[in-house]
Amino acid sequence: MTMIRQLMPGEAKSITPMIREAFDVHISVNYSAQGVIEFYKYIDVAAINKRMQEDHEIFVAASAEGLSGIVELRSNNHISLLFVRNEHKGTGIGRILLQHAVERMKAEGITQITVNSSPNSVGFYASQGFVPVGEEQEVQGIRSLRMLLDLGPEG
Repeated sequence: MTMIRQLMPGEAKSITPMIREAFDVHISVNYSAQGVIEFYKYIDVAAINKRMQEDHEIFVAASAEGLSGIVELRSNNHISLLFVRNEHKGTGIGRILLQHAVERMKAEGITQITVNSSPNSVGFYASQGFVPVGEEQEVQGIRSLRMLLDLGPEG
């Protein structure tokens, strides 16, 4: 059975390889060499630990087999990472993690949630109610489309 829980101190080293593997297989082909390097810096263990001490929260999907996915929230209104272990893609783990993040933010009174989606994840976010805001951007070689989920005043 999969449960969603907060990333524990010292676990960053176990999520970095999972994120990198999924990124390498599904996303890196859409990025320049600079973009790949910048992304690797972002998921470095020290960078993750630093963000966790600031305004980021990280939740993982965990089961007896280990960690199968991760969602990172920034400033309680932005999804900065959402990755699922390659062998768990298509099993609903990503949707469960996203729903957990949305519920967490709703509980804090947030009415709009943003994500900078990689090109290949736009369809997933759209299926979960996110809508594109503007055009695709490329910053430091990282391609993304800003998307918004409007929860409305009642959430």
